[in-house]
Amino acid sequence: MLNRFHVNPILPAKDGARARKFYRDVLGLDLLTGPADDPMVFGAASGTSIALTELPNRVPPPYPMISFMVEDIEALVQELKARGATFQPPSAGSFAGVEGKAEGEIIDFGAVKSAFLKDTEGNIIALNEMMGWPPHE
Repeated sequence: MLNRFHVNPILPAKDGARARKFYRDVLGLDLLTGPADDPMVFGAASGTSIALTELPNRVPPPYPMISFMVEDIEALVQELKARGATFQPPSAGSFAGVEGKAEGEIIDFGAVKSAFLKDTEGNIIALNEMMGWPPHE
């Protein structure tokens, strides 16, 4: 039933102008709403989008609320760092029973490589590259 609709996660922002600049200029997402609209909506691949709205007293959770399925995660992490993104240091964890191995900002779980960046508003964003098959489009 809901499979015919796009998913549109909504993230909190303490400072809308700061968040808008980060998502547009650092992450390179397309701003789909007006330059000062709240909520602000950003477009990603295949018609997907992310919305942010100013909620100054809302504290983001300590885990990712959104994930990008990416290719060439190593190059992407370096490019995002050059644009000003801050990545969380990898921590111990497992995926499908496999203990992850940290390689810089990236955790290699065998079947998937992951990196976690923090936006200017404290939201954690996961980057995941599935190994052995292309990411979802």
